[in-house]
This record gives sequence, structure tokens and C-alpha cells, in this order.
Amino acid sequence: MMLKTPAIADDHPLIIEKVEVRLFRMPPSEPWEDATHRVPAIEIIILELTVNGRLARGFSYTVGVGGTAVRALLHDYCVAELLGRDARYIVGLWRSLYHHLFRTGMAAITTLAMAAVDVALWEIRSMASGRPLYLELGGNEPSIPAYTSGIDLQMSPADLAKTQLQQQAAGYQWFKIKVGLPSIADDIARVAATRQAIGSEAKLILDANQAWDLSEAIKRCNAFSPYDITWIEEPLVSTDIDGHAALRQKTGLPVAIGESLYTAEEFRQYLMADAVDIIQADVVRVGGLSPWLRIADLAAAWNRPVAPHFFAELSLHALCAIDNGLVLENVRGGSLFELGLARQPIQILGGLGVPRAVHGHGVDFDLERNTRFEVAMSGYAFSDIRSHKA
Repeated sequence: MMLKTPAIADDHPLIIEKVEVRLFRMPPSEPWEDATHRVPAIEIIILELTVNGRLARGFSYTVGVGGTAVRALLHDYCVAELLGRDARYIVGLWRSLYHHLFRTGMAAITTLAMAAVDVALWEIRSMASGRPLYLELGGNEPSIPAYTSGIDLQMSPADLAKTQLQQQAAGYQWFKIKVGLPSIADDIARVAATRQAIGSEAKLILDANQAWDLSEAIKRCNAFSPYDITWIEEPLVSTDIDGHAALRQKTGLPVAIGESLYTAEEFRQYLMADAVDIIQADVVRVGGLSPWLRIADLAAAWNRPVAPHFFAELSLHALCAIDNGLVLENVRGGSLFELGLARQPIQILGGLGVPRAVHGHGVDFDLERNTRFEVAMSGYAFSDIRSHKA
């Protein structure tokens, strides 16, 4: 049942009265390891806006590095730009922040900060209208297929197969595993064990996390071809557009890219080079829902589907708002619920992601129970800051 909230007339200003920024740093609820990194912590940056006496929360994340910088950029440089502004003008505010922060560079820290603002503004609009976020964004379908995803390179083939069987029993028919071990035989063992466990009809996705050069990627993708792979994700460094185009031509295996791209222009370059099959724009890393929707439209113009990276709490609404959404990634161990910051998990019903029928993004934060993970504004130091395996 839809949560009843008083709607606000379209001509009623939504003036931002107060802005606060908070940072929480906590370990994933299960070990995370891929071909290039071990993830010691997930950092959640929360932007709290008070508008007409109502509290709305936007949020962003890092995988363990940079959260304090994102918070500082928001706290020191963005708060003053937001106070007193009308939150109805989301595109205008995004553009204003873009110009304000432009000389810091439009990637990483800057876009992560802008995303927290953009999500908070969309939350305000959804609260004012009394509609779920995916309807406020446009509305296409009330559900989307979901895949179970693990940061799981540390798992043995047997343990990997057991995990996929458990996920299949929960209703999943799409599965993603990590590859990129030093030995190609070890990678093949992981792929073979997973395919045997999930059966021939299920979708199997592989993620290499930029582990290979082109020669190695061609060799491994050809070796994976007997296992009916739905796509290979980030096989090469994200700046190698020509390499991704060559890999598609030489192997025929669909290529997914996007979690390490930050602007619409970067995605356009991939599309123009015919170097990508599936667009994986990350809602947070591209600067929020507003630019993400533009990237989804860009992908549609090239007849490419969108399967966003991570942060299912936002990706679910984004996917259900567009007509070229493919599938939702639900990463085990990294949801706000699994981290303990949200009181309820996202709804995955029979392998489908279903937004809750409440206004806004539907994340019911439980912050006061997690104050031990909140990072102070000063006096902090992290002993586990290095996450790269090399």
C-alpha cells in the first residue's frame, strides 16, 4: 500500500533550510576480493536536507578510500551553494554545482559528492509528490530482473558453486562471479563449477575488474566461450576503448563497461567506437540520478541496454524508470541493509527487484544504532586504507 503523505502543490517552493553531511565507514558483511583489490570497508556519505520542515536524505559511497574527501567537498564547498535554494529545480541545481566544482575535475570525488546532493533533491521531489522514486523519475515498469553478484575471488570453486545454488533457491536466474586469477586454469575451474551448479538455462556473467591486457583477455574470453557467458565485465583498463572494441571483434563475447566511467562523454566515446554491448553506469559515480538518466538515454540512442553497477537501493528505481533497463545488480554483503544502515532490505521477489510502494527511495535509515561507525570530522586515521593487492 502506498504510504500516505501530503502532496505539495507544484507551485509551492521547496526551500532548503538546513544541510548536514555525515560519513559512516564499515566493513562489508562478508569478505570482498576481486582480481585487483581487497575491500576493507565501505564508506557511506549521507547528505541530510531539511526542506519545509521535512528531512530528506541523499547518499553516496566509496569502497573504502576517499569518503572523508567527499564529505569535506560537500561540507566545505557545497552547503553554502544549497542553502536557500528551491529544491524543485533539480537540473538547475546540478548544473550550478557542476560549474561551481568544475575546476576540481568531473570524476571520482566531485561526482560522488554531486550524487549525494542529486539523490537528496530527487528524494525531496518524491516526498512532495507522494510517489515512489521510480515513478517520479519517469516510470516504465514496476519490477526488473535481478542478478546475484559476489566480490568472491577468494572463494574456491566448490564454495562458489554452493553459494550459487543457495542463491538460485532464493529465485535468482542471473549470476555474476569474479575472474582474474593468475592461472587461466583456475579461472576456468570457477566458471565451470558455477555453470554446472546453475544449469544451462541460467545467465552467467563474469567480471575481471580490469585485470588483463588485450592479448590475455582474448585468450581467456575464448577459453570461457564453451560456458555460454552472458557478458564479460571490465576485461581491460577502462581507458582502453580501442582494446575493448578489438576484444568484441575477436571473441564475439559481449562486453560490459561503465563502473569506472564518470561522464556522459566517456560513455559516448565507447559507443561511437562500437566498444561496448552493455552500459553499466553507476548512479553515484556519474554524479547522481539526473546525469544517469541522460546516459541511459544516450545508450538507448545506440540500442544498448543498461545494467548499472552496484548500489541496488538507487539502481532499482533508476532501472524501473527507463525502457532500456536490463538487469539489477545485487551485491552480496554491500547493501545498506547488510551493512546495518537500513532497517529493510530491497525487495527481490522471485528473481525480480521490486521497488517498495512508498514515497521516495524507500531507504529507512537506522543511523543512531550505527554511531560507532560514524567518522568524526577530525582526528581520524585508517590503518586499512590500502586496498590494492599489488
